[in-house]
Amino acid sequence: MSIAAIYLGWAVATWAMFRRCRPAVAVLGSFLGGWILLPVGSYPAGSADAVFPYWIIGLALPSDMLLTKAVTAPAAAFLGVLLFDRHALRRLRPVWLDAPIVLWCLWPAVAAAFAEEARPAPLFAVAYLAAAWGMPWLLGRLYFASAEGRVLLVKGLVLSALACLPFSLIEGALGPFVYDAVYETHPFRNDGAVRYVGFRPLGFFENGNQFGLWISLSALAALWLAISSGAARWRWAATVLVAMALAAQSVGAIALLALGAAGLVVFGRVRPRLLAAGAAVLIALGGAVYLSGAIPFQAIAKDTGWGREIVNSIRGAGRGSFTWRIAQDQKLLADAVARPVTGSAQWDWWRAKETRPWGLSLLIVGQFGLGGLLLALATLLGPALRTAWAEPRGSAWWPEGSRLLLASITVLTVIDALLNSFVFFPAIVAAGALASGAARDES
Repeated sequence: MSIAAIYLGWAVATWAMFRRCRPAVAVLGSFLGGWILLPVGSYPAGSADAVFPYWIIGLALPSDMLLTKAVTAPAAAFLGVLLFDRHALRRLRPVWLDAPIVLWCLWPAVAAAFAEEARPAPLFAVAYLAAAWGMPWLLGRLYFASAEGRVLLVKGLVLSALACLPFSLIEGALGPFVYDAVYETHPFRNDGAVRYVGFRPLGFFENGNQFGLWISLSALAALWLAISSGAARWRWAATVLVAMALAAQSVGAIALLALGAAGLVVFGRVRPRLLAAGAAVLIALGGAVYLSGAIPFQAIAKDTGWGREIVNSIRGAGRGSFTWRIAQDQKLLADAVARPVTGSAQWDWWRAKETRPWGLSLLIVGQFGLGGLLLALATLLGPALRTAWAEPRGSAWWPEGSRLLLASITVLTVIDALLNSFVFFPAIVAAGALASGAARDES
């Protein structure tokens, strides 16, 4: 069966969800269910035969893969809204936090106007970002802005990760094979699959890294739900998901889980706006230093004794991929900022070097420039920082702390995007929900 036919079948399944469930539940079932169950997309010919198909950049940006689950899952959910809950759109009122996502979705047309050639064509690139980023944002604005809606979104995240338990049990022991058996050979089936003990599952995700990130951030949501509700079923869910996150052995994702949990604890002792200000400064300064090339990481690693010692220690711990990813970014840094404001408007701007950056941030800079990067970051970080700035000091583990939980998830998603192009797309829904919530608080 073709990818297009499977996606069409999902649209029919979404229609059935809206017929049987209230709209918010149907939206979550369609969006999150699509990410858990659908094939990634129409991979370029020959990708599955390559040892390392570096030409696949992931679904967060428009490329030669335009028919993907990143488009299908939110589009199917939004189609259900149009068919069964159109009056929800009449409740929508623009807010200032909508500006970055609107400009981000339109930015490919701006970049193309200053480029010699745009790949993909501006119309397709705009449509892709509107579906993959704009529609999840809109769904968050429509259905998950209230306290009840935010908790429903959290529960949806937890249940989506629990649905991955069969992948954890089977592929953790036998290695990634389910995608190949159900759909087709996955190009990244062997990428980082062998772990310290057993294998890291892949499921139907873009990459094993994305599987680990999805489980870890959902485990954070489950921990919050277990503590804030006190319900035994959510304590059980949190225990299972933390175990799944540890078993997946994605060290970076586990570190983000720990960082998120620690942040929620600190929110009870320090005003969130202080942490938000500190995080914003660190992200801004760190990003500026990294993208400027002011610190020659590659030269330090090769030409200094202490640099070589650090690299050898990281490799000895089995984390060689970390230094490798930084090395790829350093090789392509000059190419990425060749047109610093609007970028090249070409998704494969790195092709001549026969490698690509692994982090989403540098991929955005090369394709859409610093202007595109700032808009993408503002889409996720704007609502999160606004939420942290407005929230008083107090326990984030209470039911009222759902805003801080969702804000934490969006910030952790941005941190992960420094080294991965495989984004946690529910964070866009969370950002949209926080944007609506902030607007309601101010009105």
